[in-house]
Amino acid sequence: MIEMRDIHKSFGDKAVIKGVDLEVRDGEVVVLIGRSGSGKTTLLRMMNALELPTSGTVTVDGLTYSSSNKRSQIAVRQKSGMVFQNYQLFPHKTALENVMEGLTIVKKMSKEEARRIAEDLLMKVGLQNVQHQYPAGLSGGQQQRVGIARALAMNPKVMLFDEPTSALDPELVNDVLNVMNELAKEGMTMVIVTHEMNFAKKVANRIAFIHEGQIAEMGTPDEIFGSPQTEPLKRFLNVIETH
Repeated sequence: MIEMRDIHKSFGDKAVIKGVDLEVRDGEVVVLIGRSGSGKTTLLRMMNALELPTSGTVTVDGLTYSSSNKRSQIAVRQKSGMVFQNYQLFPHKTALENVMEGLTIVKKMSKEEARRIAEDLLMKVGLQNVQHQYPAGLSGGQQQRVGIARALAMNPKVMLFDEPTSALDPELVNDVLNVMNELAKEGMTMVIVTHEMNFAKKVANRIAFIHEGQIAEMGTPDEIFGSPQTEPLKRFLNVIETH
C-alpha cells in the first residue's frame, strides 16, 4: 500500500531523514515511535505529500510521486486521510458540516448524500448526539473524533495519524484510541505516530523505531518491546518506562 525508497529530507542544511526504506502492506498497522525530533512526523507527512522528499520516491496504492510532479502529489493526497495533533476543524461549521465539507467540495456530492454519509460516520465515532454543535462546544477528544470522521469521509486507502492524542487530557485519550482500534479491526491500513506505548503494543502489526532520521529497528510489538536489539531503543524504552 505504501512504499518508500531511499528517502532523504533536508530542511536547509539540516538532514532530517537519512535514507529510509519502508513498506506498509494493505491492511497493516505500522506505528512509528522515537524521541521528539527524530523525524517521525516528517516521514509520515511525506506519505501524503504534505512534505516532499529531497530525494527518493514514495508510492501509495501504486501511484508514485516525486518532488517535481504536482499532479502526482495531489493524487497521492486523495488516497490518504490525515489526522493531525490539533484537530484543524473549521470553527464556523458544525461537526456535521465539517465532515460534509470534503464530500461536497472535493467529491462534488449533493448535500443530501453528503449529509447521509457524514451522519453515518459521526455515528461510527460515537458522536451522533453532538453533530449540530460547533467545535468550540466540543471536548478535545470529540473534536479529534470529528477529525477522524472527516478523514474517513474521503474513503481513503490509508489513514495517517500524527500523535492524535498528544493534545488531549488523559481522560479523553481512550475515546480516540478506541475509534482507531476499531478501524484497525476493520482492516484499515494505518500508519500512526504516537507516544501511547500500550496502544502501540495492542494495535500494531509492526513498529518502527525512528532514531536520528533513520529506522534503527523494526519488528513486531513483542520484538520491539520484549527484546530490543540496539542501545538507542533500549535507552528510549527505559525513559518511557520511568515516566
